[in-house]
Amino acid sequence: MKKILVVGTGGTIACVKEDSIHLENPFKILDYTEYKNVTFDCASPFSVLSENISVDLWQKLIDCLNDVDFDSYAGVIILHGSDTLAYTGALLGNIFYDKSIVLVAADKPLEDKTSNGIANFERAVEFICDGVCGVYISYDRLYRAVRTVSAGETDEFFTAGKPSEPIKNPVLNKKNILVIKPYVGINYDNYNLDKVDLVLHTMYHSATAPENVAAFISKCRERNIPFYFVTPKSSADYESAAGFENIIFNSTLENAFARSLLTK
Repeated sequence: MKKILVVGTGGTIACVKEDSIHLENPFKILDYTEYKNVTFDCASPFSVLSENISVDLWQKLIDCLNDVDFDSYAGVIILHGSDTLAYTGALLGNIFYDKSIVLVAADKPLEDKTSNGIANFERAVEFICDGVCGVYISYDRLYRAVRTVSAGETDEFFTAGKPSEPIKNPVLNKKNILVIKPYVGINYDNYNLDKVDLVLHTMYHSATAPENVAAFISKCRERNIPFYFVTPKSSADYESAAGFENIIFNSTLENAFARSLLTK
């Protein structure tokens, strides 16, 4: 008999659709599944729609997992909303990389017969029972958490980059991180650097960025604000990127964001 800890944090998988989609029961998935050789324990450090996740709530989740006796469980399933799933996955993937953890979300409330929630949960149970170690996301298929890119308009997740080296003694720090994504005609004067602790600037798919970013980098340097480019590519080969420094290669934005919070 295998035992799995289910940690409920909210999200669509814990919702019901009435006049609107709203939270109902963090563990309702257990009413839709049945296993002869698996038992479940439950814990819920909080319950929110994942668009409202915060660093404080992340700390509660980390504290909850730090209290888990992993030797007593085959693994842990975390029920989570899909909007910030890749961010939480990256965070936990950098802290609990040597544990068996799967984050599970749903695209629709479980009452909807087209919801992928039940299949995502069953895939997670099977993965954990197979004894595989690591932090993964189950959403239509399995994804390595530290390589997962948030779903876009098509509601599809994908992976990019490469797994990064473990952080020694990771501690979650509160930082005011400014994330900038380039677009046509970007005006860096629109960004207020007051109270900003660090800037993460994604790059276009070719590992490039607009040339007017140079003046903004200089402004950050004058204020002693660390500035990093982020790209899943392993190199920046275009002439326009020749002078760029502080590039985090082989990384998703989500993983760079999480690792920035886990280091001083």
